[in-house]
Amino acid sequence: MSERGHTSGRRPGRPRNTEPSPEYVARMNQIVETAAKVFQAKGYDAGSLDDVAVALDLRKASLYYYVRSKAELLYRVFDRAITTALDNVQCCQEIDDPRERLAALIRLQAVSVALSPGYFTVFFDQRPRLSPDYEADIRSKERRYLRVFAEAVDAAVAAGVLPAVDPRFGAQAILGMTSWVYKWFDGERDDPEAFARTCAELLLGGGGVAAPAGVASSGSPARKAPASA
Repeated sequence: MSERGHTSGRRPGRPRNTEPSPEYVARMNQIVETAAKVFQAKGYDAGSLDDVAVALDLRKASLYYYVRSKAELLYRVFDRAITTALDNVQCCQEIDDPRERLAALIRLQAVSVALSPGYFTVFFDQRPRLSPDYEADIRSKERRYLRVFAEAVDAAVAAGVLPAVDPRFGAQAILGMTSWVYKWFDGERDDPEAFARTCAELLLGGGGVAAPAGVASSGSPARKAPASA
């Protein structure tokens, strides 16, 4: 058929509108952020779509335009946490120096968890509540995230920055140390950057932890360590 014989109702070459509108994306972000706070405060079992709707001043029925169920909403909280983490580590992977790369990854993980306690409280504490329908997707992204740290540990071992350790064990140890901060971090008294420096210095010795290009600092001033934990 010639171009003149085009019979579609659309103009030739005009793309279909398949992307969600900015308004839809903004509202979805708001819903996911609110759900994280509700599930953090009440837990998944006690928290409800009604709670999320009330917090947003929406009718519960309006939520079903964005999510089909509470199980899907929990998945979206999980996905937001791990997808954001994967996006953020990309700039760290571009750092050539093994020590600096690992230090940047440690800093990023420590600061991210400290500054987003809602998401990570849900991610770690409510994992048994994640539907099996969504588990495979989250687990696949977790493996990708762990691989980034394992490769950085492997490079640091090869460069003599770390002793000869199993890269996967080393990566899991780093993630465990930096993730536990969600349990105790107090934003009123604790500085996330100071915590990140502590983690890096424990593993890598002195030298500081600089934020790589593209990774924002919390902007918090250094605080004096409290006399007791």
